[in-house]
Amino acid sequence: MNGLQSCCGEFIRIILFVLNFVFWVAGGTILGVGIYVKISVSELKDVHVSEQTLNTSAYILIGLGCIVFLVGLLGCCGALTQQRCMLMLYFALVTIIFLGEICIAIVVYSQKGKINSSLQKAYEDCMQDYGNQTTCKDTIDTLQKVLECCGMHSSSDWKKFQPQDPPKTCCSETLTVCTYDKAFDVGCFTKIDNFVSHNAKYIAVGCLIVAAIELLGMGFACYLRSYILKREEYEAYTV
Repeated sequence: MNGLQSCCGEFIRIILFVLNFVFWVAGGTILGVGIYVKISVSELKDVHVSEQTLNTSAYILIGLGCIVFLVGLLGCCGALTQQRCMLMLYFALVTIIFLGEICIAIVVYSQKGKINSSLQKAYEDCMQDYGNQTTCKDTIDTLQKVLECCGMHSSSDWKKFQPQDPPKTCCSETLTVCTYDKAFDVGCFTKIDNFVSHNAKYIAVGCLIVAAIELLGMGFACYLRSYILKREEYEAYTV
């Protein structure tokens, strides 16, 4: 094994460690935020979201944080200890995540019409069930407060279920009485669709960056494992 191969192997090991250290710290931060939100739901009164939404967000953050933390930890430990088994486990885990993301992207893209129709149907069912103080009410109120929207496509969507006045969250919080004349003009689905359309290139760039980082991690892990194997064979041969 020549000096160039040794330098490349050590360089890749450092890059892999730094890359996964960032993921490890990020995963720990996300996990910490999720746990904080979960145990402090009752104290977060100034946040314009319902308690149910906060709980759901906390579980999502905790789950995402655990995955990122575990991947980062495996990558860091594999790079530091140079254990081939740990590097292979890291490679397998990142590969599963990468393939899962590809599968989800393919399903969402190929079935986007059906998914959109299903979401709109579910939202309309929630609007119909709004007056029964269910989880649907919390979800709709949160969306309308945060996004400053009303109804599915416009405020007139509510007239089918509430002919007199729309929900209070359809109007600015400064108003004491909410009427259709004062309600937000844009519907929630329309606002989300506009946001995605206007920011599609940034979303695509973000997804490509994540995919590139995952591919780099997989490639570095394979190269480092191969380097360690060759080094062990060389050391055994020279003894």
